[in-house]
Formats: sequence, C-alpha cells, structure tokens
Amino acid sequence: VLPVIMRLLALVLGGLVQASLAYDEVHSDEYLKLSAEEKSEKIFRNCLENTSPANWFSTFKMLGLFWESMCPTMTARGDEMPGSRHKYIHTVGAVAQVQWQDLGSHPYTGLFNGAGHGIVRLSLAKEPDTDYLTTVPGMGLKFLRDGMDSANLVAMYSLAGQESWNFFRNDFSNHIGSASASNLPIAIKFARYVMHIQQVGLSDWSTHDQTGTPVVAPVFPYRLRFHPTGDIEFSDTYTRPHTEDLVTIQKGSTLYEIYALDKPVEMGGKENHIANLVTVSKMVTSRWGDEHLFFRHQDMLEDLKIRPEWKEFTPKFGFNHETNC
Repeated sequence: VLPVIMRLLALVLGGLVQASLAYDEVHSDEYLKLSAEEKSEKIFRNCLENTSPANWFSTFKMLGLFWESMCPTMTARGDEMPGSRHKYIHTVGAVAQVQWQDLGSHPYTGLFNGAGHGIVRLSLAKEPDTDYLTTVPGMGLKFLRDGMDSANLVAMYSLAGQESWNFFRNDFSNHIGSASASNLPIAIKFARYVMHIQQVGLSDWSTHDQTGTPVVAPVFPYRLRFHPTGDIEFSDTYTRPHTEDLVTIQKGSTLYEIYALDKPVEMGGKENHIANLVTVSKMVTSRWGDEHLFFRHQDMLEDLKIRPEWKEFTPKFGFNHETNC
C-alpha cells in the first residue's frame, strides 16, 4: 500500500510542479528586453492557463493589507505581483488584450500617440453583497513597450462605489474623490507612503513610444477620464457575478472613450477626446490575472515635479512629505 501511496503523491507533486511551470515569468531583465508584442502574448497566455477566477479573501485575511509595504506597488519592475504579495483589493476580475486607438489632434507624446499591445483588467475593489446595489468597480491598464518596462495606470469611479451592478454605469478616472469614513484606515495606510493618494501619475506614458524610442520633449495630460460608450451595459440589479457579465465582452469592443484634461480646471484646463480603448481579444476570467497580474501605480508627485504649477490644485491627504519609499 505504501508504494502505491508514494507513487500517487509523486504524481500529485509532479502535477503541481508542472502547473507552476506552465506560467511564464514576466518580470526579469530578460523578459523586459522582449518586444511589446512578445510580452503581451506571454501575459495573456498566462491569463488563459486557468480561466477560473480567484476566491475573495476572508475578513481576517484582508488584515494582511495593513502589514504590507505599499512601496512595491509603485516601484516594482515587470508585470507580475512582486514576491509573495496578495491582491487584497480588486481581487476578482476579468482580463483582455487592448489597443489604444489614437484620434490625433492633441499634443501628448509617447504611448498617447497610440499603442497596440495593452492589457486591461476590470474588477471590483471589494467583495459585493448581492442583497445590495453597491459595487466598487475599477480598472488596471498597462501598455507594453519594446525593450523596457510597461507603462501602467489604475482608474476608478469612486472609492465609495456606485449604486448599480452595471460595471459601465459611470466614468473612470486616474483622479478620484476623497475617501469616505469607511475607507479612512486604508487612506491612512497609503498616506504613510505618498501624499497624493487620490491620483496616479501619467508622465511615464509620455516618455517613450511603443517601440521604446525615447521622446525628446515629453508632454502628458493632467488627468484622464474613461467614458463608457453605452454600447456595453449590464443590469443595475444583481443577476449574476460581475465576472459573468464581463466575459460576454467580445474582441473588437470599444470599452471606453478616453478624454484628457490638459491642466487643472482652476488653471483653465480643457478636456478633449483623444483616444478609444478597444479590445483585441475576448475578455476572460483568469486565476493568474487575479493573483499575479501587476499594475504599477505611478506616484502623482512625479508628475507634479515636472509640472509644479499643478500642485496647488491637486488634492493631497495629510501633511506635506516626500514619497516614503
């Protein structure tokens, strides 16, 4: 009996090893040297390896968020979660490959002029209660560049969420409103590391194009707004998990019209429709996407050091301090 058990154990362990080897690493120097297309394909191949979504964390396990440093969220290289970090926020979502279809007639540089190898992940920030309408949708977006790291952003409607199960009910932005009382502990946690917890920067998107060619004089907007076209809509009331809605989105769908605000409104800023975000694959649920796909958060302070005139009009949380990373 014992030899049989040992053989079975070896088969199980071997299967686990094979499963772990099925995923390509997407963070090393060798990986970063690849073309944007090669990196996009590696990431999406990982996403397709297991299309079962992850499980939500228990309330007890969610406490781990308060023990982790936020610095890797802003500084880690590559496209997968660094080390043994967990995705405590935006735990369950769906992933697709996308293009940034530039509409021209704007001054912005780098990836803002169009890019063909992007990854989007649409998710809910926390586990919803199906007895209520409140959901907290958000988006992670990255575009790959030849021979260098990707450019990333995250965007939401509101930390408080919306009173609808329709993921596309409201606009998203990389600038969101202030935290509610229920989100105050998380806000305090983030503010230990950065002042501008309500925004992520965009300047990294402007410095190189998709081929990795550097831009001589980068130009980037103050804020982006992602506006649903109205072509994709779901029920306002709960009918099924949000992921089952999202996986109905097909290749060739325009997820959002992208509007750019050139400078703060208080400075006379004007907003223009500069691009569309279009899927070039079907949207899928993904265990690897939920547990390992990484979207770097660019510190807004990096943008403000380049454009210091924007600083007085950019909300901050807590006292003035440099980034603590």
